[in-house]
Amino acid sequence: MFSNKKYKKLLIIGLLLVFLVGCKSVIDPETRQVMDQYIIRLGDPFPWGKEGYGWFAIFIIWPIAQLFNFVASKTGAFWSLIIVTILIDAVKLRSTINSTIQQQKMQALQPDVNRIKEKYRGRDDRQSQMQEATEIQKLYEKHEINMMGSLIPMLIQLPLLIAVFQAVQRADLIIHGSFMGHDFLGTPKEGFQTGNMVYITIYIFMVIFQALSMFLPQYLQNRKNKHKNQGRQQGPNPQGMMIFSLGMITLLAFTWNIGMSVYWGITALTRLLQTLYINHKFVDKK
Repeated sequence: MFSNKKYKKLLIIGLLLVFLVGCKSVIDPETRQVMDQYIIRLGDPFPWGKEGYGWFAIFIIWPIAQLFNFVASKTGAFWSLIIVTILIDAVKLRSTINSTIQQQKMQALQPDVNRIKEKYRGRDDRQSQMQEATEIQKLYEKHEINMMGSLIPMLIQLPLLIAVFQAVQRADLIIHGSFMGHDFLGTPKEGFQTGNMVYITIYIFMVIFQALSMFLPQYLQNRKNKHKNQGRQQGPNPQGMMIFSLGMITLLAFTWNIGMSVYWGITALTRLLQTLYINHKFVDKK
């Protein structure tokens, strides 16, 4: 019987394999810009059979990029990033709520899971391992936790996240958009070199929102556990991995075009607001 952690590993590996087949690099390694043949322009015909377009680009990236283009043609690139990102997050909201509730329940039960694991510590025979897995499964069933409940949304949200990320890179009216007269093609690195306060401000706010969206859920969970006198060890502390992830995003975003920083900041902000909403509306009432 697979553990939840093993399910996650298998799903992530499987999804990555699928996307490696369906996606293609669109960035010119020399200019670090999207190659012209991969830019998606408003009014382009549906790219069925077009060279260099895999199934993922045709059926998922292309429609989202055209949505960004269409909204940008009416509102401008900056507002297009805000409006379309919020629309997409609204579509994901129900699955996000369900996934978060499942994860919160599993975290609350972690001390009980640890006790079961401690009970079978050092017993490596197959029967003991099966008994351990069975006891954990019964514990989850007792508290109405579906082990796949927090994983199924990943099947929906991970491809969507990748698709939106690529669509922002490839949508013509986003790539060539601007904010307050400053082109989206510039990078935070250039902003710091030239003293461009618009680029610097966007980059700093992106990092702040990213950090808050990553650390807030853990803070809320710790506060909830403290109020319930659940100060017992609840498994590995994820803060090290979150700090590493934040550092990687901060470093990568330093050389992204500023349009990507706008998108990533808006995405982080919507995740932050979702966390506050879910915690207030659903989790705190559990």
